[in-house]
Amino acid sequence: MLTLFDRYDHATRELMQSLATAGIECTPVVVEYGGELPDGVLSPFVACTGLAPHGRPLFFDEVPVPPWSEIRQGREPYGEVLLDGRAIGRIHYEANSFREVERVDWLLPDGSVGHADHYDRHGNRYATTHYDDGAAYQTVYRGASDTEIEVHHGTRGVTVRSPGRLLAFPTLTAFVSWFLDEQGVADDRVLINSLSTPLLVMRRRGGTPRTTLWWQEPMPGGVPGNMALELEQPRALTSIVFSDERLLARVAAAHPGTPLELGYLSHLGQFADHRGFDARRVFTLTNSDELPWLEALLEALPDVAFSVAALTLMSERLHGLARRHPNLTLIPTATQRRIHEELARASVYLDVNAGAHVLDVVKAAYYLDLVVLAAAPVAKSPDHALVSGSVDELASRLTAVVAGPSGRTAALEELHRQAGPLSTPADYARRFGRPLIP
Repeated sequence: MLTLFDRYDHATRELMQSLATAGIECTPVVVEYGGELPDGVLSPFVACTGLAPHGRPLFFDEVPVPPWSEIRQGREPYGEVLLDGRAIGRIHYEANSFREVERVDWLLPDGSVGHADHYDRHGNRYATTHYDDGAAYQTVYRGASDTEIEVHHGTRGVTVRSPGRLLAFPTLTAFVSWFLDEQGVADDRVLINSLSTPLLVMRRRGGTPRTTLWWQEPMPGGVPGNMALELEQPRALTSIVFSDERLLARVAAAHPGTPLELGYLSHLGQFADHRGFDARRVFTLTNSDELPWLEALLEALPDVAFSVAALTLMSERLHGLARRHPNLTLIPTATQRRIHEELARASVYLDVNAGAHVLDVVKAAYYLDLVVLAAAPVAKSPDHALVSGSVDELASRLTAVVAGPSGRTAALEELHRQAGPLSTPADYARRFGRPLIP
């Protein structure tokens, strides 16, 4: 089975992990290369240019710079390349890393970006994007081979250049379809998780519909246009699998006569084996001293240990709260290692931070198999938490969770089943119509 994805993001990792856990064989192809690709996964931009997926990330002070220039890191979340005191470059970092380079913007004298170099997780400069008046007009991908790929953002065309050969494709869709033919990838059964390029590729390849769409995204409005078209007159799809049973019900109600098969599967293998934690320990990561309901919880559960961490120094307001409540521990200027340690020690993650979501910690706690409780006014990721509408409700939930193993188990089951029942490898085998790998 061919699995065709737009990019290697969290949703794709979840789906690939689920298929692997179920023992479902597949040939994964990722259209766009964003600097990270696991072994065994194809991407046209990697395969055609000969990028080597080996080595370590590039650190900020290892960026190649012009003679007589210097690299400086200040308080900003990016580094700068300076020449005679003027910024000529800006170094952007990978999310959740310590100064590992993701992109370098090279600046024109007026401060606008002239071009940007992109670096992968192995320290390779794999692409350069060129700008005109602040708008990207071309990205060129290069690797160890003598083949270059040009993506023209205005026309959406793709050009493949190598000695003695020039291939021009009118669209990214045409380029990806050509790549599948070049690689000899069988497409008699296809799984996609996007309504963009993967769906367009399968429409282009024609023939009898043979594609399953796995829908992992929220659906805040109505049914997306491309999905609605397939639901009414299928050109590529035979079925849609939803990872949220509530969305399945919505779509089925909106399109009762669809010829597509609609079904549900939860992800597999997504939760860590969380052991060795303190059953009465609660952790919060914040970037604000606005923590609604925290003081009420400290007073209601004096024998529960609360720890609150921040990446920065903490305000006197929080220090005063800690002085009044001995069951509160503050962790200012927390390192990522310390945050990981706190998540490992805690039984509960408490989402009461009124500021921005820090390090995507709510989802991290969810997948680490902590009980995630959230205050409704500030809940960062309601699909990954048990959300309480009042402080009394939150205190009651927390009391039940820390009371003993049965309370924690019940909360985890409620949390994990919000989107629907938990699936099994056998459910996957029935859905995809192939026996499991021995």
